[in-house]
Amino acid sequence: MPGLPPAWTKRSLARAKAAAAGRRLLLGLANSRLSVASLGRAPAVFALNVQYDPVAGSADEANALFQGRYRFAGELLLSPHQTPWTLGGATPEWLEALHDFHWLRHFTAADGDAARRQARALLDGWLKRYGRFDARWWRADLAGRRIAAWVGHLALLLDGADIALREAMLEALMRQLRYIARVFPALPAGPARVDAVVGLALGLLALGHWGRPLARALRRLDDTLGELILADGGIASRNPNDHLAVLEMLVRIRGALAAAGQVPSLALTRAIDRLTPAVRFFRLGDGKLATFHGARPGRTAHIDDILALAAPRGKAPARLPHIGFERLEGRKFTVLFDVGAPPPPGQSGAAHIAPLAFEMSAGRDRLIVSCGAAPGRDGDWQRVGRATAAHSTMTLDDQNAWVPVEDRDIGFRPALPAMATTATRNEAEGQIWVEASHSGYGPRLGLIHRRSIWLDVEGGEIRGEDRVEPRGRAPGRSLPFALRFHLAPDVRATMTGDGSSVLLRTPSGEGWQFRALGGHVALDESVSIADYGPPRRAEQIAVTGSLDAGRATLRWGLKRVEKQA
Repeated sequence: MPGLPPAWTKRSLARAKAAAAGRRLLLGLANSRLSVASLGRAPAVFALNVQYDPVAGSADEANALFQGRYRFAGELLLSPHQTPWTLGGATPEWLEALHDFHWLRHFTAADGDAARRQARALLDGWLKRYGRFDARWWRADLAGRRIAAWVGHLALLLDGADIALREAMLEALMRQLRYIARVFPALPAGPARVDAVVGLALGLLALGHWGRPLARALRRLDDTLGELILADGGIASRNPNDHLAVLEMLVRIRGALAAAGQVPSLALTRAIDRLTPAVRFFRLGDGKLATFHGARPGRTAHIDDILALAAPRGKAPARLPHIGFERLEGRKFTVLFDVGAPPPPGQSGAAHIAPLAFEMSAGRDRLIVSCGAAPGRDGDWQRVGRATAAHSTMTLDDQNAWVPVEDRDIGFRPALPAMATTATRNEAEGQIWVEASHSGYGPRLGLIHRRSIWLDVEGGEIRGEDRVEPRGRAPGRSLPFALRFHLAPDVRATMTGDGSSVLLRTPSGEGWQFRALGGHVALDESVSIADYGPPRRAEQIAVTGSLDAGRATLRWGLKRVEKQA
């Protein structure tokens, strides 16, 4: 793959800032008292068309909700004697999961009168507090997901409901649909637009509005997908969770259109066909997702369900060149290698500073990973998870690989000038090797980092080489380097007696030996904040030293050792 053109330029940044200012203005007008009042009331509708939620829920989860045990976003809050809508102390992620109503699928799985009564009671509580309008909880993408949940479980919510609840829900549904249609132009590029417009289309299908409003919503969806889904199936945010979330919404609307006797557009069909292999690309040996750029691993069963709905069969591609990822897969290993530049303006909000980082699994066990995204944690944890040192790559002079900026309009982004990357892939005689580089340290330190990873497809061995070279004149001082390999929290590590290698043991009992040349090898503490819940203790292998005239070459490898009896 040739060098990827930098997405960050003065011109692209100025355009992004102007677009953000325009979106703020439009959203402010849409949220004004006069605009909200003009959303109006719902016309009389005697029957709604169910747009079934194809993702299965859990009766066990429903039982926990019956007991007032609300576990969302990895956080458990207890509310056995009060409505969850008034609970305090919850994280923003917990609250968002509560307000998107995805948990209705658990009550549907439980079935029965008790499940329907509890679901209606929770819906009634939301309608009384937020049914007219609430700027925070009517955000268009969240409203789209909520509508998708409502219309996917209409029998659960409305069978046996009284007239007052039916009318209140219908009015809230109609007002949210009008609101989404009004604010859609103000939404930034990215998955949020898909959530909003798919929710809009599903709501219109449920109401039987299959004329111009639906046609316009579907045209907006096609336009959004044309901008969002790249030729390799990647999404510019480079976040694996975004790929899965968009795919889930697309299979929802495709199924709903088919049930209504309508043929999905060519743009929708192509988007699903491109996106499905990309989701497969990001899965490690345990079936969960890699944690690049703010992603969480997710649940294997949920990912399986979405892929089965999208395309039951298919292989993961070897590379996603447009967003800059390579997959090296053999009989023993799966390696995902980040060889891309930072996400472009408007899609860098969850970006991590991790050029040339990789994650890998051995069999079904995660072996080398990153610290993670710190979901639900405060700003300090977020900064820790984003830093270069929190990833399995190299740091120079204890600095991040590019300089981050917290921008009022754009969010988290790299400072200019932009970082450039290159990558080439070769395959021959059962071997795969990828060579990549990035220039993130160039403007400040005058240095280039190059990394090569080699995999024996049939054997149990992986080798790598990391080189640092001056870009022009060498730095005038000796700079420290640290090459880190963060281990999954369930991996056990032991230094060998000679101090040159580390023995690793995975939960399945497989053993691996890590060895490195060119620096001092040590085991240090690390932390796993990749998923919801408290941070988990982990370890990292660190290979450290100092540059010689701006140069260093480190060679390392992993080799399988015999399984313990």
